[in-house]
Amino acid sequence: MRFTAEEIELAHQLKAAKLDWTPQVGHFVWDGEALIEQSSPFHDRVFFILDLKHFLRRSGTMQRLAESMVWLPTWSQLRECLRRQGVSDEQVDQYLRRTDAIRQGTEREQLYRLLLTAL
Repeated sequence: MRFTAEEIELAHQLKAAKLDWTPQVGHFVWDGEALIEQSSPFHDRVFFILDLKHFLRRSGTMQRLAESMVWLPTWSQLRECLRRQGVSDEQVDQYLRRTDAIRQGTEREQLYRLLLTAL
């Protein structure tokens, strides 16, 4: 999976806006502090948490891991976050139509933007 530079920037903004996140298996993260020494199999500093213990060995604590990484939610994770923020599926559908995100191939980016407004 590839994340655009814009999506990574929006993920940083979500973190700054205090998006509630606990690192879990199945999450993509951006490692800005080079906590993980190996090169990324995806692209520059983007990792997939497959073995949480490996990440915890590098960070020491769950809190430090959450502080040092930036969560890059997938489409389905974004939809779940939006639902928790009270944004209905209908509202998401209307927003994606209004922004023409599906035709333009920017659906995930637009979901990042919508989540930012919902926080």
